Amino acid sequence: MKIFFVFLITLNLYSKEILGAVDKLDLPLFNLYDIPTRIDTGANSSSLHCMNIQKIENDFVKCELSNKTYLVEKISKIKDIKNANGIQKRFFVKTQIIIFQKTYTTEISLSNRSNLSYEFLLGRDILEDNFIVDVSKKDLSYDKKQKN
Repeated sequence: MKIFFVFLITLNLYSKEILGAVDKLDLPLFNLYDIPTRIDTGANSSSLHCMNIQKIENDFVKCELSNKTYLVEKISKIKDIKNANGIQKRFFVKTQIIIFQKTYTTEISLSNRSNLSYEFLLGRDILEDNFIVDVSKKDLSYDKKQKN
C-alpha cells in the first residue's frame, strides 16, 4: 500500500510543470505580454500592478496599466487583503493567464505595485494543483515560449 501511495504522489508531481521564482507571463485579455512576474507561494491570490484605480458605476473598475492603456473591467469581487502595509481593500477581476502556452482563467486583484520589483504576482490560486515551484530556476515558461 505504501509503495502504491508513493507512486501516486510521484505521478502527480511529474504531471505538473515546474515554475521558477520569477518568470515572464502573458495576460492576453489586457494586451499585456512578457510581464515580469514574481511567483509567490505565500500569497493566496495573484495581483497586477495598476495605477489610478477607481470604482466606476456600480460594478466596474478603471485603472491605468503599465503599457499606458486603461483597463475597464467588471468587478468580480472586493476583498480586504493583508500585506506588509496593513489591510487594503482590493478589486478583483476575471482574466486569463498564459503559462507554458496553456491558458488559465482566474481572478486577480488590481493593486499599485510601483514600489515593488515585479509588475505581476502569481499566487497560490493558480499554483496549487498546477505547478511545482523551484526557486533556484527562473523564466522557464518564457524560455519555452521563445523556443516555439
